[in-house]
Amino acid sequence: MPIAVDTEAIVQRIDAILQELAELRRMVIQSQAYPQGKNLAERLYGSAGQGTWDEYDPDLDWKRFSQ
Repeated sequence: MPIAVDTEAIVQRIDAILQELAELRRMVIQSQAYPQGKNLAERLYGSAGQGTWDEYDPDLDWKRFSQ
């Protein structure tokens, strides 16, 4: 009994898998660029513009969310 093969469905699934793998690859590369040992403030520093650490106040910025 031969099995019907839907070639178009297989190609679409392969394309979807390739996109998922590309996203996973991007996430792995990004995680290597930003080691998990650093805290969130250090990892995000500079992403919204150029500032100085003197402008950063952990009591006002982050500690209020942990309470």
